[in-house]
Parts: sequence; C-alpha cells; structure tokens
Amino acid sequence: MLPVLLVNGASSNSKVVTSDEYFQNFCGEILNRHYFIRSAAVADHVGHLMATACRRGLAPLMTQDESSRAAAQAAIRAATRNKFKSKIGELQFSLSRYEKLVRATVPIKNGEKTKFLLLLTFDSEAEADSIILKRILPCVAENKDYFLQ
Repeated sequence: MLPVLLVNGASSNSKVVTSDEYFQNFCGEILNRHYFIRSAAVADHVGHLMATACRRGLAPLMTQDESSRAAAQAAIRAATRNKFKSKIGELQFSLSRYEKLVRATVPIKNGEKTKFLLLLTFDSEAEADSIILKRILPCVAENKDYFLQ
C-alpha cells in the first residue's frame, strides 16, 4: 500500500495525495524554480527512481535505462561521500559539470540517514551552485516534512 499525504491541512478542502503523486508534483515544482533546470528526479536512498520531470520540449540526452543507472550510481557516490563527513562536514549537494549539461545530487536526510536523493540536470551555461543554494535547497527545506513521513 502506498503512503498518502494530506495536502492543505485537515479541512473540507483537503486532498489525499499518494507519495508517488507528491514526488511527481515536487519534481514539477523544482523545474519551475529556474529556467536553466533541465530535469528533476527523486530517487530513494539506493537510487531507485520514484518520480521524474523534464523541461517541456527538451530532448533527453540519455535513455530511461541510462537515467536509472545514473541514479543508482549517484546513490553509491552519495553514500561514499558520507564516509568523510567527520573530516569535511555534511554533504549539502554535489555537482558534476559535463560538456552538455551539469548534474547535481541533493541528499534529503532524516537525521544522519539519507532517505531520498534529488537528482537534477541543468543547461551547461547554468550557475548551478547558486541556483541550488538560492532556489532548490529552500524548496527542499519547505517540503522536508513530506519526504520524512
């Protein structure tokens, strides 16, 4: 059975939304945060994709299977980075700049444990670090309670 979320409080205007719907809506909300964002995806802590959204009219550079493998690899890299946090601090996000795009991984944690990963791609000319700090991390913080239920 899928977990459900109550949206808009406990009034007669409330709407029950499954977590899959919530994740999909969240990905759409992330896309709307900046025009340089190409795609947004939510994966669980082992890299299984829960929801994805791409900018309208965008031709994906990778197949769905390749994107799934990339999500699993991002989860492995995020877990590996955790091993060094006592020396360098908590991972806020990681960025990789390629010729054709920029990829980012943002962990969504419950205390010490990563529950989900927000996987983003940006156009190559994007100042992704600034966009994440100013637009994405605040959105994740606003929605964190839904992710950690």
